Amino acid sequence: MSSSSSVGRTLFQGVVVIASILLAFGANAWWVDRTTEIESLELVLRDLNDTAKQLQTFSTYSAGAGYSALAAYGALSKRAPYDKNTIRNHLLRVNRSTLQLPMAGYADLLNSGDLKAIGNSGLRDSLVRFYESAERRQTIIENNNRVYIDGQLIPALFERGLILPHFNGNAGSESSNQANGAINNKLGVSFAHRPDPIWNFPIDSREWRTLRSTLLTSAQIHAVGENFANEMILEAQRLEDAIVIYLNER
Repeated sequence: MSSSSSVGRTLFQGVVVIASILLAFGANAWWVDRTTEIESLELVLRDLNDTAKQLQTFSTYSAGAGYSALAAYGALSKRAPYDKNTIRNHLLRVNRSTLQLPMAGYADLLNSGDLKAIGNSGLRDSLVRFYESAERRQTIIENNNRVYIDGQLIPALFERGLILPHFNGNAGSESSNQANGAINNKLGVSFAHRPDPIWNFPIDSREWRTLRSTLLTSAQIHAVGENFANEMILEAQRLEDAIVIYLNER
């Protein structure tokens, strides 16, 4: 056998070894990307499931608060007699609820750079659009709450002392009901609150005009929050369905 044949065979064997190594590296990289993709999307699915639950709770609360705002506005737009206990319960229900959606899975995709590991570009775009839209809506809801509920309604009710913030009925959330129940227990069943100062003012007083205005605004703010939440629930469900279909096809 000639030396040239031996060298050629050696070179060929070397090329085969190198190609095998490269193929092994390529297969390993594909497997890592595939595993990363599945794990990342499963985290997003978990967040989307929690998101839908939070949004449903927020929507229900907003609907109830908006209803109470309009009920109190309507009652305070009429002249006596007044169902004072029902009106004060409605006034106390017109509060705010904070919305903070879970985004850990999506944030991890962004921070790690693994978003590009998702092989379907349409699904990637849907993820980005959903979370950008959700963040934008959360900001609007929080700004509305801060300006109109915290900045206008709460001062009109409590800082000016129109009503006293004690509550015996359903406040609209389990945590609020538990807190109110604990306070009432500490005060004792024999304790009697003083009458709400709101009833010392006439229907055309500045205090009542301001309160009616803030109640109507609050009803609008809660309607916006409820609509945003309902829209995001549908969008989250569509995105969740798309992810499940994509994973099942892989």
